[in-house]
Amino acid sequence: MNNLKHVAVIGGGIMGGGIASFFANNGIHVSLFDIEKRLAVNCIKNLIDPKARIPLLYTRKKVRLIKPYSVEEFEVLKDADMIVEVAPEVMEIKKDIFQKVDKYRKKGSIVCTNTSGLSVNEMGEGCSNEMLENFLGTHYFNPVRFLPLVELIPGKKTKIEVIESLKRFFVKTGKRPIIGKDTPNFVANRVGIYIMMKTLKLMEKYGFSIEETDMITGTPLGNPKTATFRLADMVGNDTLVHASLNSLQNCPDDDERDTFDPPGFLKKMLEMKLLGDKTKKGFYQKTVDRKILSLQLDSFEYKPREIPGSDCVRVAKNYAAAGQRIRSMVFYDDDPVSNFSKELVMGSAVYAMNRIGEIADDIPTIDNAMKWGFNKEIGPIEVLDYLGIEKGARLISDLGLKVPRVLEDILSSTGKIYETRAGKTRYFDIPSRSLKEEPPKEGVLLLAALKEQNKIIRENINARLIDIGDQILFLELDAKMVPDMNPIDDFVISMMHQSFEVIKKEGFKALVIGNQAKNLCAGAQLKLMLDFSRTKRFKEIEQISEAFQMANLALYHADFPVITAPHGFTFGGGMEITLSGQKRVAYAELYAGLVEVGVGLIPAGGGCLMLLMQFLNIMKKMNSGPMPPVIKAFELIGYGTVSKSAHDAMEKGLLTRNDVIVVNKDQQIQRAKEIALEAVKDFQPIPRMELPLPGPDGYLVLADTIDNFKKAGTITPHSAAIARTHAKVLTGGDKSSWLTPVPEDYILEIEREAFLKLCGEPLSQERMDHMLKKGKPLIN
Repeated sequence: MNNLKHVAVIGGGIMGGGIASFFANNGIHVSLFDIEKRLAVNCIKNLIDPKARIPLLYTRKKVRLIKPYSVEEFEVLKDADMIVEVAPEVMEIKKDIFQKVDKYRKKGSIVCTNTSGLSVNEMGEGCSNEMLENFLGTHYFNPVRFLPLVELIPGKKTKIEVIESLKRFFVKTGKRPIIGKDTPNFVANRVGIYIMMKTLKLMEKYGFSIEETDMITGTPLGNPKTATFRLADMVGNDTLVHASLNSLQNCPDDDERDTFDPPGFLKKMLEMKLLGDKTKKGFYQKTVDRKILSLQLDSFEYKPREIPGSDCVRVAKNYAAAGQRIRSMVFYDDDPVSNFSKELVMGSAVYAMNRIGEIADDIPTIDNAMKWGFNKEIGPIEVLDYLGIEKGARLISDLGLKVPRVLEDILSSTGKIYETRAGKTRYFDIPSRSLKEEPPKEGVLLLAALKEQNKIIRENINARLIDIGDQILFLELDAKMVPDMNPIDDFVISMMHQSFEVIKKEGFKALVIGNQAKNLCAGAQLKLMLDFSRTKRFKEIEQISEAFQMANLALYHADFPVITAPHGFTFGGGMEITLSGQKRVAYAELYAGLVEVGVGLIPAGGGCLMLLMQFLNIMKKMNSGPMPPVIKAFELIGYGTVSKSAHDAMEKGLLTRNDVIVVNKDQQIQRAKEIALEAVKDFQPIPRMELPLPGPDGYLVLADTIDNFKKAGTITPHSAAIARTHAKVLTGGDKSSWLTPVPEDYILEIEREAFLKLCGEPLSQERMDHMLKKGKPLIN
């Protein structure tokens, strides 16, 4: 697997395209097969369709690694180090494919099936012993790029070294593999489909609508916003029924077998071709004018989607932590929504516990399968720790369910399922009836462990400085009130300034900036900016802006290495901090940009300056003159461009070719630390720069373009005013010209002035207010 250079993917459907993209994203050549070559060609075209709702490739350039073939060209399989079958879920089709694969493959190549629940052993019947030793299931989840789970399902003859080799490969490439058993629907789908079908039964029992059920089963219960029915539409209602029937027909000893019998309304939806996204009609329908309709299950007609309300849900949503939300939902009161939640959460926990030994050997495998494959925040068994083991057992009994033997063992021994101390997690081990430590993760540095080991040097409510070893200091962005967004405020800025003092005083050699949250930083504390703007506290706004500018510029020119580690949402101020690093170690899933235009502003933490300097340095060897770097920065800031990946950020110029990209998020901080240690050797600070900018002449060029856009109705008058404001900054104001370079401090000064001017604009304040209330930009 360390020398994996060529993969063959057989099947050019949605999953086949996703799996081909996964390998191409990791720099591996792919041969994509379909019944006809044109189908494979169409699949590849879809991967680079700019209108695609979910981009599967990091950048369009990655498509060059994928080549189309027909199944009549199977002789190409002899060059493949791995072969992945992604044909329709029909056993005879798959068996026929593997007979042919066995004929053409080279010895030692790994052969996989992406079946979501058919028997792996039955699939390999009649194939050579040598192929069966290298044959197993590798079940990916859709969309492949964004859901990390891969279920490894060994056959009876699969060699241990093949399984271990694949596990290492998937971890290295950012996937999260688990090992399941060759049982119907394996691990995640067996439990996940049960939970979905249980939800449908409870919906009928409580008389809830589609909208009400989704209101309950989304984030309040620790699930994604897609909840139940939006997820069903995305997966395909025919796929849901197929998977459910697989459990119903092939799990005769399952004590909850009847739950898998699809309700009548779901069967009728299949007859009416209401399959979800694939037929553009399912539980929901989006109209041409982008309105959302919902299906009425009594009449099978669509009507405008309603936004239901519930006190139980409203209270739960006040909690940021998933465990607290679920606890609130379950223990709220004698309320229909709470009772629904009790039955669903406890029923799911009991079902999952009763599958241990049948579908997986331990508790973490089932919990992780649901977190990594269905994007649940907390696993179905793990949730009992948050509810309280004793309370959970009593609630199970009160609901008339039998307390699982595993739970009885936990009650009489450890009293808990999981325990995390010093970054090390232990879980209830069934054979020993004790807590067993999970194996350590290679190349992972856990900030939580360092915090428990008292490695915090300084701390305030939104940031801290941590000693991560080897004389490397870490600045963690950690906003306790909004931990998923980590906005920039005066607490963060203060800690940025304090890092210089700590490094000098404590003898640290380098600084790494980042966190291990969902996102690095979604921008500045917008509500604070809006409040100050409305009350005309412009002096305070200027002070915050200047302090942030000075911190970022000081880091960029620091006499020690500064490495930034962007990931997830890295917007506005988060992008400015990223630019302050002399080198960046970015996670592949990076959605970065200077997006202030969306709230009626421009970057004011040094973003205009640092992006300008980056493009001036990138284009220095091209002798392009002052205008091209300005235009590149103007376009990125003016359109509020956000990268679709770290690779895309590199192509756009938000990152440079000298920056590093990691595909395993768990390993990002350790890699950043290693880069920092390398940078210490022969380190030279980045000198101050005099910027050769086009000045007023360049501004007139951009202003003319802006006016043309406004006249054509492409942009609003206020958008034009914002564009002219940041054009003035980027071209260097009134003092600059190609022959008269201006210092960095001057650009920062005019950046602040422009920012303050826009903060005072009522239309910009409307944009800020709209973003805070609606979570999306207003174009006014």
